[in-house]
Amino acid sequence: MLGWRVIPRIGFGDFAISPHGVGIAIGVFVGALVMARRARARGFDENHVWNGATVGVVGAIIGARVAYVVGHLDQFASPAEWLQIWRGGISLIGGLLGAFAAVLIYTKRQKISFFELVDFGAPGLGIGIAVGRIGDLLIGDHLGKQTSFFLGWQYQGGELISPPPCLTPAGEPVYSTANGCIEPGIVVHQTALYDMIWSLAIFGIVMFLGRKPRGVGFLFLSWASLYAVGRIATDFLRVDKTWFGLGLTGSQLTSIAALAICAFFLIRYRGVPQTAREKEEWLETSPDGDLSDLAPVSAAAQAVAATDEELAAEPFNPAAPPPPPKPETEMAPEPPPRPETPADEPEAAVEEIETGSEEEAAVEESDAEAELFEPEESPDPIELLSLGHQAQDSAPDDTEEKEEEDPQT
Repeated sequence: MLGWRVIPRIGFGDFAISPHGVGIAIGVFVGALVMARRARARGFDENHVWNGATVGVVGAIIGARVAYVVGHLDQFASPAEWLQIWRGGISLIGGLLGAFAAVLIYTKRQKISFFELVDFGAPGLGIGIAVGRIGDLLIGDHLGKQTSFFLGWQYQGGELISPPPCLTPAGEPVYSTANGCIEPGIVVHQTALYDMIWSLAIFGIVMFLGRKPRGVGFLFLSWASLYAVGRIATDFLRVDKTWFGLGLTGSQLTSIAALAICAFFLIRYRGVPQTAREKEEWLETSPDGDLSDLAPVSAAAQAVAATDEELAAEPFNPAAPPPPPKPETEMAPEPPPRPETPADEPEAAVEEIETGSEEEAAVEESDAEAELFEPEESPDPIELLSLGHQAQDSAPDDTEEKEEEDPQT
């Protein structure tokens, strides 16, 4: 069993701030920081993250107060009290809706994808809400029905900024006290604690889902669905106004509608449907242009998925023989290796170059000599035959001359 004395203000003297506001501010910063890091890691413009978070905070403040006022009009004596937000009274569901509406306007003006931006923020929403709930725990906000549950929270005194009602709509006391109001020592459901635990679990689930490429809007819709389920469950433990005789709070009705919409898009599209421009971009990158089983995937996710498919196309098998080499006709000839001349041996390099030039000169000289001794073309056989006859005709004259000379000798 948990319990502590609530702390409505933190400060010195006349200067004091609410831990509730501090917790929300820190939660917003932590969530935006997680969102920015995820966007930067995937090549998304980080400036859009911080700008979107800024306009989202403004929208959240307006939406949170408007939703609370609409749901609790009977608690305000005049319209002037609607603006007294420092007296407490905001709705987390209304704040989220206001933030998303402001971010949607920003993305439309900047011509960027709303769902791609909020996909980066899905884990940040989980951790941001969990951190922001610390402020609710310090001031004792969102106290539920009386219980003996082991995670029950014991009220140990202190000023409650937004105390739970003392009577139910039927006029019955809420707590086991004389007037039905909460008093020190009463153990109740601390729904802010349950919401913090569930938001931390959602943060882990969404981070795990984000390890693989998903359709655009898948992570955001997953976060919204999971948070809606938790909010529907915990609001049964709250002491709050119900609507339409259904026994459901305004947050429960809103969460049921959100869950139905998110479930439809997750089941039908595994994200959000693609626009015509996104389909054209996919057709340009798809090898076969098949869109029959296509989830809308962002550009960053497409790049990761393409890399994974290339690596998984040929799984590694150490027992398999190596692939046969390509035929020589398909292999390009390797260029001759270029002589390397180390910078620290200039003399050896010069000597090697001179030796190479001498060898080239010797080869050229041997080629020239071979050309000199090449045999002439063989004469025509008819010419040789005519020359032979001429020699025979001249031969007898020479013999007669020699015979005439001999007697004289």
